[in-house]
Amino acid sequence: MLLKLQSVSKGYGEIGKHSFRPVLKELDLEINKGDKIAIIGPSGSGKTTLLNLVGAIDLPDSGEIVFAGKNITSYSKKQLANFRNQHLGFIFQLHHLMPQLNLWENVLLPLLPQGKVTKEQKDWAEHLIRKVGIWEQRNQKPAEMSGGECQRTAVVRALINKPELILADEPTGALDEENAGALSELLIKLSEEEKVTLVTVTHSAELAAQMDKKYTLRNGKLE
Repeated sequence: MLLKLQSVSKGYGEIGKHSFRPVLKELDLEINKGDKIAIIGPSGSGKTTLLNLVGAIDLPDSGEIVFAGKNITSYSKKQLANFRNQHLGFIFQLHHLMPQLNLWENVLLPLLPQGKVTKEQKDWAEHLIRKVGIWEQRNQKPAEMSGGECQRTAVVRALINKPELILADEPTGALDEENAGALSELLIKLSEEEKVTLVTVTHSAELAAQMDKKYTLRNGKLE
């Protein structure tokens, strides 16, 4: 098992106060290596909150999150930052590329905390960029690329550290139908070829239908 959420609860505001709003309620989830999982549900149901907990961006109010046998809820901020950088890749609805950097520089950005980028890492970056079909755009900045090209760049950036788990929050949400379909196929193909576990929050029925497992988040729990 790669990841386990056990009796995880999360809300906003001060616990015990009238204004406190519970979002996730003693939620359980098990993710195995190689799983492709879609999480769907109405707006405001807590899908992004759940993804932030899985991604160690936020911590639960109670419960445990165990990754590869280690309880990450006990980690310090520095340990959480290292954990995210070493084990996880993130794809968001908006690509969040740095506008002043070109495609190549944006892809290599997650490697910089480790020090000098090695030849092996540059070769891996080239392999991925070519694989997703945007090698010709490698010297272009985000403003010079299409939305689909920017989102493909974000996918490569998410894979650059060879993570075990990719977390995608509405990855096709900002794209037109054609580009959304192409990106969905690309994500699934890459997750299978690179043996990366994929968890995506999506409103896209097409993307959700292509996953191995589909959960609906309702009333703070997964169904």
